Amino acid sequence: MIAKDLINPIIPSLNVSDDIARASSLMDDLHVAMLPVLEEGHFRGFIHEDSLYDDLYDKPTLGAYPLVNNSCTIYQEQHFYEVVKVASECQNGLVAVLETEDIFLGVITAEDVVQGFAKTIAVQSPGSIIEISLKQIDYSLAEITRLIEAENTKVVGCFLSNDPDDNSVVSVTFKLDKKNVSHIIATLKRFNYQIVRVIQEESMVSYEKERLDALMKYLSI
Repeated sequence: MIAKDLINPIIPSLNVSDDIARASSLMDDLHVAMLPVLEEGHFRGFIHEDSLYDDLYDKPTLGAYPLVNNSCTIYQEQHFYEVVKVASECQNGLVAVLETEDIFLGVITAEDVVQGFAKTIAVQSPGSIIEISLKQIDYSLAEITRLIEAENTKVVGCFLSNDPDDNSVVSVTFKLDKKNVSHIIATLKRFNYQIVRVIQEESMVSYEKERLDALMKYLSI
C-alpha cells in the first residue's frame, strides 16, 4: 500500500486566489480545521481556520494569509509506513500527497491512515498474537521466525517497538495464522524468550480495536 492509495477524495483544495468566504464555508461543511492551499497546482501549505478569524489578517484572498505545515507532505509512491511516520510527526490531521515537481494530488487524513492499517493482512487475518520482550542486542527476526515456522505456523504480521522504560529493550509483536499457539509459546520459552502477552482468537477483536484506538489517539484524531 502506497500514499496515492490512501488519498481522500472528499477533501478539496483551495487556491491562493480564493477568498476566505469559500475557505470558511468548506471547513464548516466538512468539519475540518484546515485545508490545503495551492498555487498553479503546487502545494503551498495548509490554511488553518484560526487564521481566517484573526483580525491581523483581514485580507480578501488566501494568498495574503499565513500558511502552516508546508512540510507535511509525502510523494505518491512512498510506502504506507512512511505515511504513518509523516502523519505522526505533523499531528495536524492532514498530509499532502505530491507528484514529481511537487504537483499536488490530494490529502490523506489521519483517519485514512487508520483505515489503511485496518485493511492489512496483519489485522484482517484470523489467528493469534504473541508479544515478546528481549534485549535489543539479542533481537534477530530471522531466528524468532525460524522457531515459529518450525511449528508449522506462518507469521502474517510483525511490529517492533522500544520499551518506554528501557531503551535497550524491544517488544516484538507477531500476528500468527494459528488460533492455538500453546506449542509456539512453549518453544519460545524453551529458547529463553520472555512472553509478555498472548492474544488468542476469542480476544482478538477487542485487542485489535484497542490497538487501532491507540493509533488514532497517537495521530491526534
